[in-house]
Amino acid sequence: MADNKNEAAPDSVPAVEVVPQKQKFDFTSLNTLAVVSLASAISIVGALVAVITGHVSLAQIKKSGESGRALAITGLVLGYIHLVGWIIFSILAVVSSALIFSGFMGLQPMDLEYMEFRKGFDGMHMYDR
Repeated sequence: MADNKNEAAPDSVPAVEVVPQKQKFDFTSLNTLAVVSLASAISIVGALVAVITGHVSLAQIKKSGESGRALAITGLVLGYIHLVGWIIFSILAVVSSALIFSGFMGLQPMDLEYMEFRKGFDGMHMYDR
């Protein structure tokens, strides 16, 4: 008799588990400038656009309560990283040009060695002394 208590009655309906539905993301509440900030930050050329639209979208999100804050912050970070990279590259380009034209590296402008250096391996030993 003790074994019969654990068995379910044959005419009872099995319990149905209720699975809560996952809410879908509402794309209509997404800030457009946050998406523009991230998209332009991914492209190397749009770093300045990413920074500007990132700041504007963060201000809009703060006022309106829209979603997309993470996109705007990611766009800002990538935009600033690209801008710093461009600034460092520009400084290195100016310094290396100044070093070459100053004669520090042993290359004098309009000298034969300088002309051979500018032409690459095709112009090597074109002029004999």
